[in-house]
Amino acid sequence: MSNTNHDQVIVVSEPNKRRKGFMWVAAGTAALLIGGSTFALWSASDTFSGGDITAGDLNLVQSADTSFWDVSNDRKDATETVGATDGSQPGHEIVEVAEWRIAPGDKLAASFEATATLEGDNLVARVGIDGLDALEENVSGINYSYEIYYGDELLVTETALPKTADAPLLYLSAPAAGQAAGAEDATNGILGSTATAVGGAAAQSAVFGMPTTSVDLNVVIYASFYEDQDGDFRYQATDVTVEDRTDVTLVDTLGELTVSLNQVRDTGAQFN
Repeated sequence: MSNTNHDQVIVVSEPNKRRKGFMWVAAGTAALLIGGSTFALWSASDTFSGGDITAGDLNLVQSADTSFWDVSNDRKDATETVGATDGSQPGHEIVEVAEWRIAPGDKLAASFEATATLEGDNLVARVGIDGLDALEENVSGINYSYEIYYGDELLVTETALPKTADAPLLYLSAPAAGQAAGAEDATNGILGSTATAVGGAAAQSAVFGMPTTSVDLNVVIYASFYEDQDGDFRYQATDVTVEDRTDVTLVDTLGELTVSLNQVRDTGAQFN
């Protein structure tokens, strides 16, 4: 009987364990590379309601045809109210102004009626007459002035007419409604309530607040064939007129006068 060594042979598969372990780590690494970092810092968000941003409006629309009036204050036939004014300078309408002839001591009125619209919380606009810089003045004895009315409320008392381009007659500011933290740009009160009439050079920097987005204005331009001496712009014997045959048959050409409304950002109580 032969002797056989039956001692147990123990096989240790450690290399396989390491390989499996390596394969698991490798697979895990691939997963990380494919999916990016699996770690994130805290974050939070919420949704807030938005709103609409709406543009305002600026417009000027003629509300009546231009009309011409003989408002010579020493005439008995001066009995009608000019345009939408307060009637303080009555006259009679001139149907064909090109056929009417002015004489020393006379006064002519040209009435422009328009509806101005301003809608914008920071909106201020200049009211002016375009074309005055192109006025052809051949009649040396004629002097020009203007008034402005809101309804029958006098805003600008009779004042010498500026003749430079873009010269203001007055300014308007849009209603401040909806301007929660903003302040009113008016410097001369609100039309129809706290506004006060102004004249002279002060009129050309006065800002009147609008009570609504649209208001009716009446701009009246006067041509006086005399030189006023006491500031009332009404003819009287002490005023100066031309003599002899000075200025006869000559013509002043007003051309195409246009009432204009233009936005500004350098005038108003709240602008720098």
